[in-house]
Amino acid sequence: MAFTERGEQHERRRMPQSMALDTRIQRTYKGKIIKQRIDRNQKSNVKRKYFKELRKEGLETAPQHSTRGRPDDAEEDAEQSARPGRAPRSNPYERLVRVRDEAKRQKDEERRRKNLEIQQVEKRRSDYMQERKEERKKYNARTKRGQPVLSNQIGSLLEKIKRG
Repeated sequence: MAFTERGEQHERRRMPQSMALDTRIQRTYKGKIIKQRIDRNQKSNVKRKYFKELRKEGLETAPQHSTRGRPDDAEEDAEQSARPGRAPRSNPYERLVRVRDEAKRQKDEERRRKNLEIQQVEKRRSDYMQERKEERKKYNARTKRGQPVLSNQIGSLLEKIKRG
């Protein structure tokens, strides 16, 4: 009990234990939300069924849809229904697919060119290494007595001079 300035007594309200809403208020609020959700779902189900029935009735009664079951003369019906001055609708994703395919094709082409270039470089390098190996053999060739063959050395040096 607490006293006010005038000397009256009144009960002081307890301090809340948590910052959440009082549990009783929470329950009623939550219940209200659930009821609203149920009501909304029921209304949408009723609307859905209503429009479904309406569509079905419309298809049965409408004269332009009466030929829907017959596949013959389908092309003529399509031609009649299409407006003569209007182009057919384009697929909005067609351009995206085309761009993506073009980019993919370019990447594949670049990859193919790179691989071809790498193979050519490797072949040139292996040919060059083979040539150098043969030159070294000639240059380092020895006679039976272990003496270097001067004609081979001079010949390999002359070839280097011609190339360089």
